Amino acid sequence: MVRDRALGDPGMTTRAWNFAIRAAARAETEADGKRRAREVWDAMRLETRPSAYTVSELARALCRRRSDVREAMGVMREAVSSGGTMNSFALDALITACARELREERAKGRLKDEKRDAETVEIVMEVWKSGRGYHNEVSLANAMRVFRLCGREDLAMTIFKENEVKTVDARLLKIALQCCAGVEGLASAEKMYREATAIGGDIVAETGHANTLLYAAKDEGDHAFATKFFDDMLAGVEPPPDESSLSLVILACAKAKEPDLAMKYFERGGDAGIKYTDSTIDALLRACSKSGRIIDALSVFMDAIEQGIKVTERTITLLVESYEHVASQPDQLAQALTFADMGAFLNIEPSERMIKALLRLCVAGDDIDRGRLELRKALERGVPMTCTSVTIIAEALVSRGNVEEALDIIRFGRERGIKINPGAFIQTISVIKVRNDGAGALTLYKAARGEFGLSPNERMLEELFDALGRAGMWKDALRVLSDDVLVDDGALKSFSEPAVAHLVRALCEAGEFEQAVAALDMGRLLTGTPNDLASRRLERAKQRAKKALAE
Repeated sequence: MVRDRALGDPGMTTRAWNFAIRAAARAETEADGKRRAREVWDAMRLETRPSAYTVSELARALCRRRSDVREAMGVMREAVSSGGTMNSFALDALITACARELREERAKGRLKDEKRDAETVEIVMEVWKSGRGYHNEVSLANAMRVFRLCGREDLAMTIFKENEVKTVDARLLKIALQCCAGVEGLASAEKMYREATAIGGDIVAETGHANTLLYAAKDEGDHAFATKFFDDMLAGVEPPPDESSLSLVILACAKAKEPDLAMKYFERGGDAGIKYTDSTIDALLRACSKSGRIIDALSVFMDAIEQGIKVTERTITLLVESYEHVASQPDQLAQALTFADMGAFLNIEPSERMIKALLRLCVAGDDIDRGRLELRKALERGVPMTCTSVTIIAEALVSRGNVEEALDIIRFGRERGIKINPGAFIQTISVIKVRNDGAGALTLYKAARGEFGLSPNERMLEELFDALGRAGMWKDALRVLSDDVLVDDGALKSFSEPAVAHLVRALCEAGEFEQAVAALDMGRLLTGTPNDLASRRLERAKQRAKKALAE
C-alpha cells in the first residue's frame, strides 16, 4: 500500500521515498520484495535526489544473500551517481548478507565447500575495495568475520592492517584477536590485546577478549599461559572469568596432558563461584580421557548428575572414551558399557561418535562379538552411521584372520543403508597384509570390485600389491594388473609408483628378474615417471643374487 501510494505521489520527500523502499521490501517472498523495492527506486530517481539513507535502504532491500550482492552494488552505484552518498551502513548490509548465509549453512551442519567459500571471499573483497574510504569498525569486523568463516584469517588480518578504519572498538578487537591468533599465534594476539587495552586507551578489556586468548592457548596446548592468565582473571588483573574461561583453561591442560592441573583448576573455578556447565564437565572429562584417569572421570560424571547439570551425548561419549586405556582390564569394559546404556536411560540419543567410541572400546577390550552386537543395535535403531563405524569392526576381524566375517559386517552395513566406500577395503587390506595373508587381501579386493562395485583407487592398489608382494603372490599381482588395471581407465590412472615398486619387489623375491624388468618398463609407461624406488629395488635384488652366486 505504501509502495502504491509512493508510485502515485509525485510530491513525496526523499525521506518518504526511503520509507517506501523499506516498506516495499517487506513482501511475502524475497523475490517479490526485491522487485517491488526496485520499482520504487526506479520511480524515486525520476522524482527526487536520493540521500545516504537511500543507498542504505536499497542495500538492505535488494541484498538478502551472497548471490544478490553484485546486483545490489549496481543499483547502489546508480543511487550514488544520482546524488546519493555511499556509507558504511550500506556496505555492511552487503557484507552481513554473506555472513548470515554462511552462519545458516554452518548451523545446518553443511560441510565446508571450498569453491563456495572462495566465491564468498571474492564477493566480500569486492565490497571492501569498492567501499574504501567509507568503512567503519562494524563493516570491517563483519568482513573479517566472513573471511574467518571461510578459512581466510590471513586475508582478514590483511584488511585489518590496511588502516582503512582508524579506530578499533571492542567488537572489532575480538575478531582481530581471533584472526591474529590463528595466523600469527598466541604471542602476537597477546601483544595486540595488551596494546589495545592499555590503561588510558579507548577500549576496556572484556571477558570475551580474554577468552579469545585462552582459546588460542587451548589450541596451542600452552597450559602455562592459560593457567597464569586464568589466575590473573580470578585476581582481578584481567576481566573476570566465566564458564567458558573455566572450560578453556581445563581444555588447555587436557591438550598438554596435565590432568592433575585440569582437576585443580576445575576445583578453583568452583571455589571462585563459577557455575559448572555441561561444557565445563565435558572439558574435564576430555582431560581424564586423554590420560586414562578413569576414577577421576567417574567422579566428575557423578558430580555433574548430582548438581543437576544436563548430561549430553558428548558427555557420555567422553566418559566412554576415558575407558579405552583400561578396557582390557577385568570388568572395565562391562562398566563402560553400563555407562553407555545409562545414556539410553537418560533419553540421550546416541550419535555416531558415541557408537564409534563404543566400538573402539570393544576392540581394545578384545570383545569383538560385543562390538558386532553394538554396531548391529545402532544400525537397527536407525542411528545415522557412516562407513567408518563399520570399518572399525571389520578391521578388528581381519586382524584376527576372519575375512569372511569382516565382509559379513560390511554387507550388513550396506543392507542398513550405509554407503560403503573404498576406505573400508583399503583399511582392511592394510591390516591383513601385516599377517602376510595375501589370499585374504585378494578376497577383500575381489569383493570390493565385484560384489560392491567399487573401482580401485590409488591407495587400494598400493595396499593390494604390497600384500600380494609380501605373500609372494606375484602371479596374482600380474593377473590383477592385466585383468583390472590395464582394462579400467579409472584403475589405470590410479596405478602409482608405489604399486609398481611392490610388484617389482615381489618378482625379484621370486627370482623372476626378467619379469621384474618388464614390470618396471610397463610401470614407467603407465605412470609416466622414472619409478626410482622400483629401479633401486630391482638393482639391489640383482646385486644380492649376483653375490649369492659368487659365494
